[in-house]
Amino acid sequence: MDTKLIVSKYSKGVVKILLQDSVQEKKKKGSGYIGRGSGFFVSEDGYIFTNRHVVEMCVKGYIDYDLKDKSGTTRSNLDSYSDEIVNDKNFVKAFRTGYATPIIQVYHGANETDYKLYVAEVVAIGMGAFDGAILKVLSDIDGNPVDEKFKALPIGNSDETQQGEELCVYGFPQQFGGNHDLMLLDMSTLSMGIMSGLDFVFNKDYGYIKTDAEIHGGNSGGPVFDENNEVIGIATAKGTKTNIGLVGGINGMYYIAASNPELQEKLIRKGLVAPKRSFSINTTTGKKQPIKTAYQINSSMNIGNKTPVKKPNYTSFSSSYYSKAKIWFSNISPEENNNYIPSKSKRYTSFTIDRQKGGKIWVYVDNYPNKLNTSQIKVNVYKKSNNKYIEHKKLVYNSNSTLDNFYFDFSSYEATWYKFNAFSKEGKYIATGYCSTSYKLN
Repeated sequence: MDTKLIVSKYSKGVVKILLQDSVQEKKKKGSGYIGRGSGFFVSEDGYIFTNRHVVEMCVKGYIDYDLKDKSGTTRSNLDSYSDEIVNDKNFVKAFRTGYATPIIQVYHGANETDYKLYVAEVVAIGMGAFDGAILKVLSDIDGNPVDEKFKALPIGNSDETQQGEELCVYGFPQQFGGNHDLMLLDMSTLSMGIMSGLDFVFNKDYGYIKTDAEIHGGNSGGPVFDENNEVIGIATAKGTKTNIGLVGGINGMYYIAASNPELQEKLIRKGLVAPKRSFSINTTTGKKQPIKTAYQINSSMNIGNKTPVKKPNYTSFSSSYYSKAKIWFSNISPEENNNYIPSKSKRYTSFTIDRQKGGKIWVYVDNYPNKLNTSQIKVNVYKKSNNKYIEHKKLVYNSNSTLDNFYFDFSSYEATWYKFNAFSKEGKYIATGYCSTSYKLN
């Protein structure tokens, strides 16, 4: 391992990721900063590998709230948004909800001010056991297009890493607290150690690579180099009982990249291979999930005179649990509707599509007022032919069991009727929906 070579060749490819609520930042400069982590370029056109937990608030949203601890003391918290938080019997009040935007800091020199800032978006994020995500640079910090090439790091094979091998963790551990401007001055750090072994307790499906190289808050998402000066892992966490660091093997990113076949093929050519052990590594796009505003949360929870929310007994659920479920259709997604589920006036059963290019339909599986209560939605799609519905496609999507709805886009290229049957991961029938397509008139 040549650490001087790693720094000289690849320092410009190791980045700091700062999370910022752009809406809040516009209201008051400096108030939008949320947190930070590390990442690294894997392509010259701006794709970045990092951890899921670094950028989760960009997709799930975040909530700033007060919660009473076991002693009854009210504590302030900032976490990824979830219904579990809002429905906690010790929940006190929500102050703010929103989405984080990833700001990418790329150094090009040795001084603390030798950097450029870019705006990125989450394009893929792990939903299973593997803690991974992929970002893509969209523009510079002022919104201008980016035409420069970034420094892509070499990709190794994490399954070939051997116990006792030297490893190098490269990233931006948070050495001090402070605001956004101070965080920009916190520079990169190298730490050395060995491949200490494997762990299958914290992650029984894929496991972690253990290392005695130091990993701290802020390191998460940064690259871990092996003796061949190639990246074989992503710094992820530190053991709870020891200082042993936990590294996610980079091979797991093979499945995180699967939602973008073109990118996955590009990474395969760069050396990315599928992991030998992978039971529940799966991914979804970086589409923002709908969340409630602080006002909606506080109003619905009757803050000030709140009674504990009774959690449903999921084990008693039968198919009747989905008795109110339905499938409906729209020509827009929540992201195209200010992150709100389209109202009834924007729901349709017939759509016009282009004869050559086809068209996109947004399909919503809606179980309101109940939660979906399943981590996976299975959809059988049938197409009408000769007055009969014949099997067309079988689709499987990961879903958030705590939400009451799930949506996906469906592309149609012919004028016909479609039938959608939705089932839970456990095989329970949810709902059926029908829609038709016709060609646009020239």
